[in-house]
Amino acid sequence: MSKTASSTVDAWRVRQVLPSSRRITQWTFAAVRLLLLFSSLFLVLWVVNYNPVTWDLTQERLFSISDQTETVLEALQEPITLTAFVRGGKDAGIERVLLAYADASRRIDTRLVDLEAEPALAAEYQVREYNTLIVAGAERVQRAAKIEEPEITNAILAVTRGEPVPVCFLAGHGERNPGDKEREGFSAASTALSQTNYEVRNLNLGVEGAVPDDCRVVVIAGPSTDILAPEREALAGFVDNGGRLMVLFESRTDVPELAALMVRYGLSVNPDFIIDTRRNGQQFGLGIQVPLVDEYQEHPITHGFRPMTLYNMPRSITVAEPMPEGIDARPLASSTVSSWGETRFERGVGATYDPDQDLAGPLPIVVAVATRVEETPRTYRDRMRKGDPAPVGEPLLVAAGDADFASNALFGWQGNGDLFLNSVNWLAGQQELISIRPKEIANKRVLLTNRRRALTFALLVILLPMLPAVIGVVMMVKKVK
Repeated sequence: MSKTASSTVDAWRVRQVLPSSRRITQWTFAAVRLLLLFSSLFLVLWVVNYNPVTWDLTQERLFSISDQTETVLEALQEPITLTAFVRGGKDAGIERVLLAYADASRRIDTRLVDLEAEPALAAEYQVREYNTLIVAGAERVQRAAKIEEPEITNAILAVTRGEPVPVCFLAGHGERNPGDKEREGFSAASTALSQTNYEVRNLNLGVEGAVPDDCRVVVIAGPSTDILAPEREALAGFVDNGGRLMVLFESRTDVPELAALMVRYGLSVNPDFIIDTRRNGQQFGLGIQVPLVDEYQEHPITHGFRPMTLYNMPRSITVAEPMPEGIDARPLASSTVSSWGETRFERGVGATYDPDQDLAGPLPIVVAVATRVEETPRTYRDRMRKGDPAPVGEPLLVAAGDADFASNALFGWQGNGDLFLNSVNWLAGQQELISIRPKEIANKRVLLTNRRRALTFALLVILLPMLPAVIGVVMMVKKVK
């Protein structure tokens, strides 16, 4: 074979081999890229599975725990186990709530178990019903009232804080009974206190003579008869020695000894009841003698507090000017400028404002009394420049012109129960227990006039569905032409 023929054959062979080599190389690179793609996807899925990340984009943060709960979880010093007994051991809603706690703290461990599948565990915690949550710490176990954030956080605090704090309800003068389940009773308040690490007791000063040393707070809930002078002195000595009082008065009840105890702390409970013509319970089937409050003065009890509270014929409270030395009082809830303290209604006269007899609003309904915090001129200027509220000293007492707001009939209404619990928590020095309101979905309904409703109906129901047909007819006409 000649050199020319040989070179031609070699060139042909090269041309045959090169495409094959290119194809092999391309397929190899394609396989490698595909392998890298699947490896990257597997790595991303593995990272997401073991390190889940969520974003709560709702305006009300419906799927996130509150800042207060985050603070509580950050302060945990011991491991906590949240055990939810649910049917079948699965519940997406409950699991989401518990995982929010586990994500916020490494010291929180969660588990969902079936009551029948784990009978030994159920017997250990004395659980007999589904949808029950047990919060267990190193030494204590607490049952959450509900599987919701406020109850779970308070149960965690109850487990980590140790022994329950005694709260004594004064008895012997016709006071509201914490064991009474009728409308006027205080069993709902008592149950709420027990669920937040308080021990509720009855206290009869006529029998015991003095307040027990371990009692942190004494609650005097709407006595129908007055206390005795020795009891008044015993209660004053209790406060002087570091005890705390919560006094709930009743309208049309004459209790001069108890009123004299309030004067000692700069408060005068007036012989009237508040009528508010602007904000009242008429829209809820009540009357103008039931003031409604939705604005509160800044205080640890009302910090971040926004729900409404109702009071049934509350007596007005006057804060002395000047206050006794070393004492500071701050009205928390007050009626509006359209209110007055009615004094003549009991004598058969209609409820009308008499400037010579009645006090003009706004009138304090709930007042908190604390020791005065002395400010230097510099700290005062700095506070005023920043717009911060005046500092609050050590708690002494909380006085309210109404006891009905914390009774069984109204305890669960909007913020009534929360205000009562927050007051006890502040007095007991348990401010981290101040109640957390469940998140509520905001009302975002759009209200339309009749004209706009008609236009919306025409646009969405008539014009838009007809638009494709109109476009089709136009295109067909153009095609025909």
